[in-house]
Amino acid sequence: MKLKLFYSLKRKVLAVCLAGMILMALCVGGISLWTISHLTYDYEIQNMNHIVDTKATIINDELLRSENVVDYAANSVSREIKDPAKLRDPEFQHRMAEFVDNDFQNAKTDLNIICSYYLYYPSANVSALWKASDDRDEHFYDVLERQRTENSRVIPRHVLSFAYLMDEGQASWTQPYYSTYLKRYIISYLSPVYKDGVMVAIIGVDLDFQAFIDRLYANPPEGEHGMIILSDATGTVEYSPEKPLGVPLVDKDIHLKDTPSKVTEAGQTDRTMLTYTWAGEPSIAGIKTLRNGMNFIDLRQIPQIYDRTRKAFIQMGFGLIAVCILASLLPLYIISRLSERLQLVIEAAKEVGEGNYDVKLHDTQPDDIGELSRNFQAMAEKVAAAQGNLTYMSQHDVLTGILNRMGLDKEVADWLKAHPASHGALVSLDLDGFKFINDLHGHMAGDEALRTLAKDLIESFGHDQIIGRNGGDEFVVFMKDTEPEQAEKVIKAFSSKVKTFTYDGETHAFSVSIGYTLYKGDGTSLSRLFHQSDTALYAVKLRGRNHYRIYDATMENLNRTSLGFNLETITKNLPIALLVSEAKPDGKILFVNKTMVEMLECRNIREFMEFT
Repeated sequence: MKLKLFYSLKRKVLAVCLAGMILMALCVGGISLWTISHLTYDYEIQNMNHIVDTKATIINDELLRSENVVDYAANSVSREIKDPAKLRDPEFQHRMAEFVDNDFQNAKTDLNIICSYYLYYPSANVSALWKASDDRDEHFYDVLERQRTENSRVIPRHVLSFAYLMDEGQASWTQPYYSTYLKRYIISYLSPVYKDGVMVAIIGVDLDFQAFIDRLYANPPEGEHGMIILSDATGTVEYSPEKPLGVPLVDKDIHLKDTPSKVTEAGQTDRTMLTYTWAGEPSIAGIKTLRNGMNFIDLRQIPQIYDRTRKAFIQMGFGLIAVCILASLLPLYIISRLSERLQLVIEAAKEVGEGNYDVKLHDTQPDDIGELSRNFQAMAEKVAAAQGNLTYMSQHDVLTGILNRMGLDKEVADWLKAHPASHGALVSLDLDGFKFINDLHGHMAGDEALRTLAKDLIESFGHDQIIGRNGGDEFVVFMKDTEPEQAEKVIKAFSSKVKTFTYDGETHAFSVSIGYTLYKGDGTSLSRLFHQSDTALYAVKLRGRNHYRIYDATMENLNRTSLGFNLETITKNLPIALLVSEAKPDGKILFVNKTMVEMLECRNIREFMEFT
């Protein structure tokens, strides 16, 4: 007896869920062991980010307060300068200097790192205010006053950096530099003041960069840490107490592996770490960008992070992998089998949706998916049969078996679209005297005449040509890849051919009128081709029928009303009995009107023909 445990899709899903729960329990246990350890990779990353965040927060606070003081003073000056022309007034310049001096004097007590502040007028190329300190605890002296007293003129370093600010056009920090006048390493924050789109003043502050980096590098975190680094914006230059102007990290055998854009991204978020090589060892770095564009970095070698726990984690990892593999075998197998079988049904559904009903599903499994596959296969086969039958019926004439007008238009249009530059010919044919055939011999005879004409067209023009019934006794042939001489030769032969049909044991002759036009690969539309061939056919009928003609432009002026009659129309209301026959001793009757039939007391034309 076969095991039917997994024949139901519900049971298969249940088995997958149970296996997934076991696998989840194993994974949660492994993750818990990983999280409890103090030396995991995630813990070290968090610790590194915490260190750089703590240090950066302290420094950024002082940088921000320095910016606020400068920006506040700049706003005060901007409000006071309502007319830029007043800047030429020494008294006004002096008053502006007092405003700025008061702002800095009120703030500098909380900012021990400030060593100089100043007000500069670019248009006059003169410093209206410049105060500096020789020591962080000393009072700020007036540099300009001291220069006048000592009868000396020293160009301040910050004045030379104003060109950079004028290029930037907005408040910004400078790179570290050494001030020969202040005799210390400094960084400067400069803020411009604009009036009517013109820079009228610059307010700046100098920070003691040596004190700045001494504070960063002091009191390194306890524990097993790598290296604390203050770097430039690119993360490749270190500013250290020994080298305040910076030294390339490559000089310490530290190489950045990431791009500058990655450095910028990592400095703004705790989720991204940088990768370095340090003394040939792969390393990672937590990084935080300071307000002045520099970066504070905690760099550690990856082997150093994992030294004490590597073996334990390797053992645990192998064990966890083995258990997960074993626990996953069953659900993986079942899911893969279900997925493969369902995928076959999905692909088959896509094929059917795109109109391709020739799909093959051979799923013999006695479960839900197998039943679905078999039912879908049966449905596709029925739809394919019905679709094929509908398509054929919509495009073929029931009486003759050749194309109808819809199928004719489609095939000719498709060929013209696929072969726009090829030559061809569109032929319109009309069975002469078709109404006489119906009136004399009955509609069954007329149907046989139409079927015979369709067969003759196929035999004469070939199976490869597009042949259809346009409606009634009108037929159309489109000759593909045909030159004018070849078209005329085939049409002439068909026109000259003796045409007969047999009905009720008797053979009857008939003729056709033919008009055709040439397609010269010039993009002429299908409707235009039909019009031209129909016009040529009309011209043949005017000349007596049973002939062929090719279209030319002069045919457009023919009067079509001349064909609007026949014998039945003429004799319908005439009080005479009329019979038309061939001019031979045993000539066949060609036409008889209703009065003649009634005169001989016949019920219909068939009875009249039997009587005669």
